[in-house]
Amino acid sequence: MRGGYFVGVRTVSVTAPEGTPWNIRVVWAPRWRALARRFGGWRAKRTGRSGDAVEGALQAGGDIPTTGGGGGGGLDLGDEIAAILIILVAFVVGVALFWWVLLPLLLVLLDIVIVLILMAVSMVARVLFRRPWTVEATAPGQDRLTTSVVGWRAALRRRDEIADSLRRGLRPEDVPSPLQH
Repeated sequence: MRGGYFVGVRTVSVTAPEGTPWNIRVVWAPRWRALARRFGGWRAKRTGRSGDAVEGALQAGGDIPTTGGGGGGGLDLGDEIAAILIILVAFVVGVALFWWVLLPLLLVLLDIVIVLILMAVSMVARVLFRRPWTVEATAPGQDRLTTSVVGWRAALRRRDEIADSLRRGLRPEDVPSPLQH
């Protein structure tokens, strides 16, 4: 590898002699549109009322006696209400922090872990099943030209061959494939 670990994944940009800029890359996930069409409707529509649990708790709370009970040991009614309010506010703040800070951070972390696992599994599957990589050359206002190459290193070599040929003035259709060498 030249210079760094991710050198192989970059897009190579070249300018043909007639001045057309080309971008040549190895496509990592060529079938995202097909997967999105197939599995895009996974989100369920939200229905139902969200306040049912709160309303039930408020109705049940009406049965609590408001007189200070028996023993006369410490707090009067005003102190009890203040303590209950402090506990209630602390609970609401804790729930809000969990709902709007901690839970989203946990979900982002879970998403990252899932993406990394899927990437590793897909790379292993591509290597084991010898599924070809797609090498793509694009230019503004021109068709997208693609070729399939089996093997990651062969795809990188093919990308570099197409880039060199475009620098010399050959069109991607005219570039000999590695099998023709």
